Amino acid sequence: MSILEKIKSPCDLHDLSPAELSALSGELRDKIVRTVAANGGHLGSNLGVVELTVALLRSFDLERDRIVWDVGHQSYSYKLLTGRQTEFEHLREFGGCCGFQVRNSSKYECYSSGHAGVAISAALGMCAAQDAENPGKVVAVVGDGALGSGVALEGLNQVRDHGKNLIIVLNDNKMAISRNVGAISRCLNRIMVSRRYRWIKKCAKAIISILPKSQAITRAVSRLEDSAKNLLLPGGPFQELGIRYLGPINGHNIADMERTFRAVQRDDRPVIIHVVTEKGRGYAPAVAEPERFHGIGKFDIASGKALSASQPGFSAAFGQAVCDLAEKYPDLTAVVAAMTGGVGLEKFARKFPERFYDVGMAEGHAVSFSSGLAASGRRVICAVYATFMQRSLDNIFHDVALMDLPVVFALDRAGLVEDGPTHHGIYDVGFLLGLPNMTIMQPACEAEVAPMLEMALQQNSPVVIRYPRGSSNAARRSNIPVVPLEYGRSALWRDGRDLAIYASGAEAVRALQIADLLAEEYQLSAKVVNVRFLKPFDRATLEKDLQQMDVFTLEDHVATSGLGAVASAVASGLKNSTHCLKTLGLPADGVVSFGAVDKLRASLGLDVDSLARHIACCCGGTPHSPVRAANA
Repeated sequence: MSILEKIKSPCDLHDLSPAELSALSGELRDKIVRTVAANGGHLGSNLGVVELTVALLRSFDLERDRIVWDVGHQSYSYKLLTGRQTEFEHLREFGGCCGFQVRNSSKYECYSSGHAGVAISAALGMCAAQDAENPGKVVAVVGDGALGSGVALEGLNQVRDHGKNLIIVLNDNKMAISRNVGAISRCLNRIMVSRRYRWIKKCAKAIISILPKSQAITRAVSRLEDSAKNLLLPGGPFQELGIRYLGPINGHNIADMERTFRAVQRDDRPVIIHVVTEKGRGYAPAVAEPERFHGIGKFDIASGKALSASQPGFSAAFGQAVCDLAEKYPDLTAVVAAMTGGVGLEKFARKFPERFYDVGMAEGHAVSFSSGLAASGRRVICAVYATFMQRSLDNIFHDVALMDLPVVFALDRAGLVEDGPTHHGIYDVGFLLGLPNMTIMQPACEAEVAPMLEMALQQNSPVVIRYPRGSSNAARRSNIPVVPLEYGRSALWRDGRDLAIYASGAEAVRALQIADLLAEEYQLSAKVVNVRFLKPFDRATLEKDLQQMDVFTLEDHVATSGLGAVASAVASGLKNSTHCLKTLGLPADGVVSFGAVDKLRASLGLDVDSLARHIACCCGGTPHSPVRAANA
């Protein structure tokens, strides 16, 4: 039995020797690499925090103390060492182990964390809620660039007031999703290489070693060291905020970290411990390409290559379109929030570096920064994942929509994704629809991305373009018509006499599949309409169809606040119509879990077969197949 298999709870770590701890670290890395290779997941960040996790669990009592990981995708080792090894085999699988922290999924999970920057604020709230009888420490492990988030900085601003039992562990691996940017990252790098800092630490240790042991002397030397650091190091930002700074410490030396963690537990003031780790440590391909291995699909362990070549999807189509349009529009500028590769803009960043801005993991800042560029006459594309753009809704309203500034928001990963509820892009449309001056478009396939983007750049007002992760699979179909893009108008993809399916985005391609099944198995002729514009909506076309047939809306979004809501408003205004409108989309109540998207759809009755059966039932279709007849 391996050392890892013997670990049933954190208590089992205390009896291990240094040699066994080193072996355990290797076993954890091997387990993580093998599991992520089979299931996909966040690899580089988890390989970097193995020893840090071991040191934390050996130093703190989780019956009393609490640990919040920021971002939660760093917590694979934590899950493995807190009794979830069997569950971890099913990482990111439907019904298996979530790749992020989920509150109450284990007695060791005290907080759900999927978006960056919140741990300091949450941990500070936990400290403020403590009473004298339960004065446990609260540890916020902040890494992967999360310290540059605006929320993290807001939390730091209040630490002096309520952070008596707060310990911030800064996991500094020089990376977020892309390489870290900004003054905070540069300051930390200067601290790590500062000769003055190393001299201060050497002198402090020498003084302590020759003085008689006493608490008073230790405290005095500690204060002297803090004062010297504050005076000589670049800015002393943490000391100025009332937070004691310790480090940098080698994040792969368990003994050094344990000594530090145990020492600060006796301190009665907030502490930040600067731990330096290597992203991807122990797996050469992840060290060589940290951005690619930040979040990755299934891959071959020996080579590090993806097991299946992914089809060029929406992100690639968007990236190419931006590069092409940049040649046409010399004032075109692109802004991202720490995910250059994820949104497909690596080529643009290399080709037009003077027109590319990565502002770090700060989506609100990205939007307001974009508004400043637009107010100064630039054509601006702000590209962010849909789930993260939800963090900047007030900035979109206040800094862009109210001033009617021509910012194009490219929302990648709109719709369901494998990572689960913190990452599904299924709520944003409800807010965006209500904003003044806003246009909202959704390309149904990759071929529609470039013309939509060019149309967006020609508007003198804000525009949102939403598209899902991956490919639409439109290339596999030969019957998708080419309909020229016309502002505010839908596109008829297939005519039909019995019913109509109005679909937004890539759901239009699935609507064609549904229409095929309805014709083959239920003898129903379905019209398929590619909505294209959620705002302005093609009201006249829908009104006409509702006078002639039942209409179903289909979307990869919460139906009560997306296309379904828009279409329902149109239908409610019609008089003397004998036909009905039914909305098909994600539920507003409850939380959509994690796992393969096709399994998530099936669990919600939104797979192609279930949708065809439901529509046929509503429209009185007769099953042609005996199997379908039995299931209808």
